[in-house]
Amino acid sequence: MTDAERIADLERQLAEALHTIGELRRELEEWKRGHRERRKRRSSRAEGVKRVTGVGPGRPFGAKGSNRPVPTEIHREEHHPVPACCPDCGGEVEVGPDTQSTIVQDIPPIRVENVRHVGCVGKCKGCGKRVAAKLPGMSRLGDAASQVLLGPNLTALGLSLRFEEHVSLYGIRRLFGNWLGVQVSASGLSQLFTRTRMRTAPATEEIKLHVRSSGLVSMDETTLRQNGAGAWVWLARTDDASWFRVELSRGAWVADEMIGEGFTGTICSDFYGAYTRRDDWTHGYCGAHTIREAKKIAEVTSDPLAQQFSDRLRSIFREGQEAQASGDVQAREHVKRRMRYLAGSTAFTTLPDVVRLQNRIDEHFDGIMLYVDRPDVPMTNNAAERDVRPIALHRNVTGGTRSATGSDDLAHWMSVSQTLKKNGMPLRAWIVAAWDAHLAGRPPPSVFPAPN
Repeated sequence: MTDAERIADLERQLAEALHTIGELRRELEEWKRGHRERRKRRSSRAEGVKRVTGVGPGRPFGAKGSNRPVPTEIHREEHHPVPACCPDCGGEVEVGPDTQSTIVQDIPPIRVENVRHVGCVGKCKGCGKRVAAKLPGMSRLGDAASQVLLGPNLTALGLSLRFEEHVSLYGIRRLFGNWLGVQVSASGLSQLFTRTRMRTAPATEEIKLHVRSSGLVSMDETTLRQNGAGAWVWLARTDDASWFRVELSRGAWVADEMIGEGFTGTICSDFYGAYTRRDDWTHGYCGAHTIREAKKIAEVTSDPLAQQFSDRLRSIFREGQEAQASGDVQAREHVKRRMRYLAGSTAFTTLPDVVRLQNRIDEHFDGIMLYVDRPDVPMTNNAAERDVRPIALHRNVTGGTRSATGSDDLAHWMSVSQTLKKNGMPLRAWIVAAWDAHLAGRPPPSVFPAPN
């Protein structure tokens, strides 16, 4: 083989090696992004056969449960006689003074209580107008809405299953029929939720006013389908209130209307333009979004500089949380100087995505680092993301809403149920009180605890 042929053969092998390296690198990047599953470890065992360890899963058989608390109230006792003969040898058994016991928790057969409400009907002597006693479910004109109504406890159970446990309407219908013997259609449940929402509408207004008057509000949004069209669920939350709103728009005007004019508090959010465009708001931007984006850049590019940027950024935010907790002024200033230096560093000019992230940090520096100087401002917007998570669960079960009325029901009951939960107030007791208030002509009760 001549020198020219040998060189040509080496060049061919080099090209094949470079191609193989490129394919492996591409597969590695796809695996990092989650598009490829990790290969299973080779094993000599047959498929489906587990390794025998001799130790079964969970606690040993016969061990007492360690998590279920023992109830303090015992409603009745059942006594079990000792067998007359020994199960091993068949000998006669003598009953001793010792006893043993266990507690079985169960529910008795549920019997629905049907209460007939009777009201007298009179006639005005002056104008001759018909006057009737107000009954549950009666309209303003004194006409009954239905011959049979679901009471406040059944209403509260349906609302809890629908908006707290995210059960479908058909699932609630089957549960009511099979377990309670109450026959109701899915559309009847939907109308019940709408009717109760209209009667308790002041609760949403109370939550809205509470959020707008708070000093720290977190905001987020997620997608929804309304009658097949794209919609968005907006959230404005505090530590003791959650206010949801459904709109067919993701425009900035929704955030403006939710916060209202003259807001003087702080808005915690991500970097969506609906929030960043408001220069008159005090912003506390989510540091977790910045960390996740830097991590994603490092995984996709596989460049050591990108990984270095991600590590340094995570270290700064971690040190910032420590400085926030300690209250050390010098530590806080040191963290901000480190962030300034990282945002202005020219060591990452070969990575456009990192440069774009640096520009964002520089543009919104005060909002990103606000948490360092403010103990009340969180470093992340995870609280809002946790509050909006039930909407995603509800969306996965229902697929969305079918009308604007259904969207209003979803926003109202998610707002009420989450606000009550944050304040340690059960939904059932609140619905019963709202039922009584409507019958007496009063507004619904407050969703916030009474001040001491």
